[in-house]
Amino acid sequence: MYLLDHIVHFVKEPKAMVEKTRELGLHTVEGGKHEMWGTYNSLCYFGLSYIEFIGVFDQNLLEESAKVPYTLHASYKKRNEQQGLTRIALRTSTIEKDAEKLREKGYEVIGPDSFSRVRPDGSILTWKLLHFGKKEFPFEFPFLIQWDGSDEDRYNDLIHNGTIQKHPEGDLAIAEIAFEVNDLGWAKKWSELFQHKIMESTPSYIKLKAPNCDFRFTLGEKNEITEVVIKGAKAEKQVILEQGNYRFSR
Repeated sequence: MYLLDHIVHFVKEPKAMVEKTRELGLHTVEGGKHEMWGTYNSLCYFGLSYIEFIGVFDQNLLEESAKVPYTLHASYKKRNEQQGLTRIALRTSTIEKDAEKLREKGYEVIGPDSFSRVRPDGSILTWKLLHFGKKEFPFEFPFLIQWDGSDEDRYNDLIHNGTIQKHPEGDLAIAEIAFEVNDLGWAKKWSELFQHKIMESTPSYIKLKAPNCDFRFTLGEKNEITEVVIKGAKAEKQVILEQGNYRFSR
């Protein structure tokens, strides 16, 4: 089972997003540093799924990280270090088997590799990442993440330390992520790889159903995330935040 784990949104200053999102009725907290990548973040949770506002504190480390293909950092460089919605991660509990399956399907696979991050309270988070793709593909599939420990333990820990709290704007959840793609075949490949069911299909549009989120693919010229839809809001609104497009629905 592959669930939406998080959405990566590059921003100029992650710490500033705590106040910026508070003005929108969102609860965001400071995250910590990825010392190995030269990045740091702040986090906005919706259950166990979250938006990661990420920035760069060491350009040299980022440059080294970006040399590894199919990674978030490689995507950021490919986008000329533009701010905005960049990639998503899917959560898995079978990351070793996932690597074998993807290699059998002809994909170049990086990992799984183990990583960690020190949180502001000094505690350490640990996880594994798997990146994959084909160099000739213009579309970038999600990367996979497997957290150490159970989802229940991680959720309780995030509640306990205040990372997960109710948003002032309402009982919110990430409902949908929209992509523009140059070929709807990418949506079909996505469906095959992650067993996300095709809910709707037209010559210009495909919608997939994941266990905790929908993915909408619309035919166009680019291959990128165009919108994140958040449901459960008190009022409907469209917000452009650091070049990321967010739509709040009731």
